[in-house]
Amino acid sequence: MSDMDMFLKGTLREEQAANSQPTGPGGDLPEPLEVIQLSLASVEAARERFPGYRLTRLVAARLELDEADIARLSGILDVDLFRSIPDVKRPFDFHLRNVIARYDLGALFRDDGHAPYHHSIRPTGYDFHRDEVIPVGMEQWRADYRHMPDERQIMAASIVWLYRAGKDNVWLRRVPCTWHAADAIACLIAAGAFEDWTRLYALYPGW
Repeated sequence: MSDMDMFLKGTLREEQAANSQPTGPGGDLPEPLEVIQLSLASVEAARERFPGYRLTRLVAARLELDEADIARLSGILDVDLFRSIPDVKRPFDFHLRNVIARYDLGALFRDDGHAPYHHSIRPTGYDFHRDEVIPVGMEQWRADYRHMPDERQIMAASIVWLYRAGKDNVWLRRVPCTWHAADAIACLIAAGAFEDWTRLYALYPGW
């Protein structure tokens, strides 16, 4: 491909990304939804427009979004993120447990029964009664995490950030977790895991 062809192709992608911005009632998208939308159109455009916008920031921004925003995210993805499952009264709890099982994250998260529903699921490697790290357990947690492929690391880190309602420096110290949001989205899409991630993001009710 010639330099001119590459330039034209890049320009076309940027135009498509720009044209993908929503119009109509509601005005501009909240920043986290704009990051997701632009990342779907062009990773390069998203990185250029939102330099340094890490996945951890995107996950933490979930607390800024309301039900109307998540409905707009459903429209962006053309997926009903609120899709009900018969006989499931706690959709986040149900989906979280499915994600942990589907992506083989059982070594990183356990149900210790300390509270009802998803509140009982906690990262391993920590003594919650004494409020202190279990050194051997945490070392194993990080070793298991490091050996996972990127999409499983992204899913696990996202669960930790949801659990912590923001940044974490307990479990995610000295492990890969600094992805740009656009790169993480591209990785999840390539692995067929993006819908699971977005549903986890959308259904999150707080921990």
